[in-house]
Amino acid sequence: MRASESTYKNVAKNCSAYATKDCCSCTNKAGSVDVSCTTCKHFASDKHCKLDLYDPIVANHNF
Repeated sequence: MRASESTYKNVAKNCSAYATKDCCSCTNKAGSVDVSCTTCKHFASDKHCKLDLYDPIVANHNF
């Protein structure tokens, strides 16, 4: 699922299963984690959600 980074961020913000990767050091200037599918532990290296939550979230929020 190759989407824009803004879509990945919007999906992650609306995902109840979002969990930061254990080894993730993805922080913004304020020091907080950048919430995005790409920083979620359920996001596979082949760019898909292991829990299959991406499509329903996009469909329900019209991203």
